[in-house]
Formats: sequence, C-alpha cells, structure tokens
Amino acid sequence: MLSYENALEILNHYGNGAPWIQHCLAVADSATIISAALKEKVDFDCNFLRSATLLHDIGRYVTHDPIQHGVEGYKLLTNLGHHHEAFVCASHILYGLNRREAVLHGLPEKDFIPTTFEERLIPLIDFLIEFDQPTTLNKRFSSLRKRNSENDYFLTKLAEAELKATSFQQEINEKFGILLEDIIKQ
Repeated sequence: MLSYENALEILNHYGNGAPWIQHCLAVADSATIISAALKEKVDFDCNFLRSATLLHDIGRYVTHDPIQHGVEGYKLLTNLGHHHEAFVCASHILYGLNRREAVLHGLPEKDFIPTTFEERLIPLIDFLIEFDQPTTLNKRFSSLRKRNSENDYFLTKLAEAELKATSFQQEINEKFGILLEDIIKQ
C-alpha cells in the first residue's frame, strides 16, 4: 500500500511546485478531517483515502483537461505500480466512466466507476474543494459549469456527477448525521 509520505513524494516530484498541488493538499487535508469524523461510524481505510486524495489530480502534470487529467494520472500511477490509486485517478472524473467512455478517453476497456466507500468519498471531497478552499456542492458545480461552458459532453456528464455527489452526501448525512460541507469548513 502506498503511504501518505510516498504519495506526497510523488505529488511533489511530478507537481514540481505547480499551483494545482495546493488543491491536492487541500483535498487530502479535508479527507483527514472527514476520516476523523467518520472513523467511529463506518469501517473504511483512512490511510488509503488520504493517499489517494493526495494523488487524485496527479495527471495535471500533463494536462488540465477536465477528463484527460484523470486518464494521465491513471497511466502514471499504473506505470509506477500503484494500481488502486491509479483507478481513483480515472474513477474520480465525473464520478466515474463506464467501459465505453473509458475506451473513448484512452483507458482500458473496463468500468472506472467508484464502488467502495473510499472510492465514492474521494470525488465527493474533491467536489467540496474549490482550488484550496472548502465550498458547497452547489457553488462548486456552478463554477465547473461556467469554466467548461463550451464542452457539451462534459456538461452532460457533470449533471450526472452532481446528482451522484448530492445523493452520496445526503446518504452520509442520513446514515451518520454528518454533513460533509459543514465538517470541512471547521
């Protein structure tokens, strides 16, 4: 398993001081806060969550394309032998790509859909951080729509991702009495 320290080394090596690293650090910090709030309520791998959130956007070292950065992160981490974290890079994009979409974007022919609690939590936490600051899902999705207003495919998938993120946040709130938007603002 990839330790947080090793993940941080990879991030710093490939990020080379780029501003997007601040987003990755903020998402990982929020994952730590959320882990502390949830650890007594649900069984999940906090260490994996922290390491994977740190590397979820590692593909930005190649591109800032809203989909392709996940593909590039998948390729890099697969080549480095970190297969579960690589899967997260691809599956965090718009809350997952099905087999057909994966192939369309240059990924192997399989579903890249987050299914475990940790895999589902990573894109949600990502959507709750605008650059390096906590935000709400409403504000984040509004910002993403504005930034990608010319990309019809992305906007269609973004609407689907918004439903998944909102639904999962509501599920967490109902099951555990925790609203993640409030937890990370503290």
